[in-house]
Amino acid sequence: PPSLRMTLRTFVSALGVILAFILTAVAVPTAWIDQNIVKEEGFVRIAGELGNDPEFQDRLATAAVGTFESSVDLPGPIQSLAADALRSAASGMQSWSDYPQAWEETVRNSHRLNFGAANQPEEAATTTALVLDISPLVRLIRDHFAEATRIRIDVPAESLVSLGEPSHRQLVERVAAFAPLWWVAALGALISMLLALVAARRRSLVLVFLGLGGLALAALWTAGADLAGGVVGSLSSANGVAELFKQEFLTAAKAGFGEWILMAAVASGGVFVAGIIASVVSGRRGSRSASS
Repeated sequence: PPSLRMTLRTFVSALGVILAFILTAVAVPTAWIDQNIVKEEGFVRIAGELGNDPEFQDRLATAAVGTFESSVDLPGPIQSLAADALRSAASGMQSWSDYPQAWEETVRNSHRLNFGAANQPEEAATTTALVLDISPLVRLIRDHFAEATRIRIDVPAESLVSLGEPSHRQLVERVAAFAPLWWVAALGALISMLLALVAARRRSLVLVFLGLGGLALAALWTAGADLAGGVVGSLSSANGVAELFKQEFLTAAKAGFGEWILMAAVASGGVFVAGIIASVVSGRRGSRSASS
């Protein structure tokens, strides 16, 4: 019967809209995580900006100098000379012309250690979730120290700063495993939207609901980002460098995801307006045909 057919079409269309909302809610943040945290270039783009933060630079320089001092055994006669050179490094390393390149290398090495299972040292994989490999900065100090003292000293190939606890490693591994599958949810959302439009008796009404749902998801993602940031921010850090890195990275990540949310909200608003216009136009056509 026609009434049953219409009811079935309405049910299928409503189901498609609901599935589209659920799958989009998962696909968008997961895609952002994959593109900006799991993938190296995205991580470097976000974390690279942290090297410009003055307080973080100071902590980082102090940690690199401390690592350099603990890894070498300086002869007594040059210790006073070395102290002056290391004080200069601790206070002015961020002004060196080769500092930005060393910091970018630090970020890349750290990403590979944390997200590239094949490159993870066994001790890092079993003791902490995240590590920051500051060896490029230690080598930078070594080179400038050699220029100042004419003494070249060997330093360790890796200088790791702990950024978390063993339980954090499991979270990182899950993120690295599942985030690249965001496209599955995105494809499901697209198919659900198309199904809703094809089955709908009034496609303009579907567009209105899709637009409203997108705006609601933007609000949900904003609240979820704040909640996730609060949870991650409350996790204990191994040291002062780790705490600063965590807080600054969270701030940068929330700002980056906020740009995606804004774009989604604008697109959803456009779909909503298009649905309203289409509904008005179809209503006028219906009234004209009825009057004729």
